[in-house]
Amino acid sequence: LMNGEKEDEACLRKYRKRCMQDMHQKLSFGPKYGSLSELQSGEQFLEVIEKERKTTTIIVHIYEDGVKGCDSLNSSLTCLAAEYCMVRFCKIKASDTGAGDRFSSDVLPTLLVYRGGELISNFLSVTEQFS
Repeated sequence: LMNGEKEDEACLRKYRKRCMQDMHQKLSFGPKYGSLSELQSGEQFLEVIEKERKTTTIIVHIYEDGVKGCDSLNSSLTCLAAEYCMVRFCKIKASDTGAGDRFSSDVLPTLLVYRGGELISNFLSVTEQFS
């Protein structure tokens, strides 16, 4: 009988430890991304911003094919996404946003940074600012 109680106690400790690890992982680490994802439409763009966890930072690259610096920035963001997998990196063509007139080639490439559904920073004409 005493041996059975010790086994029960060991099982209970093991169960508690596993529960604590699971809870810690869910609360502390959140989802992991690790890649630069392509958004297909303005609706998908808004959905990502609005439905993502409030603690997740989202970096969106607005680009267009043939605009100077856009390909280089996409390559750089692909590398950063692999290194910073807790940040969600996305890209969308300006013409697919539904607000393409706001994103002329003069302001591209553009980076928008969101957290908790709010725009916290924006960088227009990134290649002019950072070469």
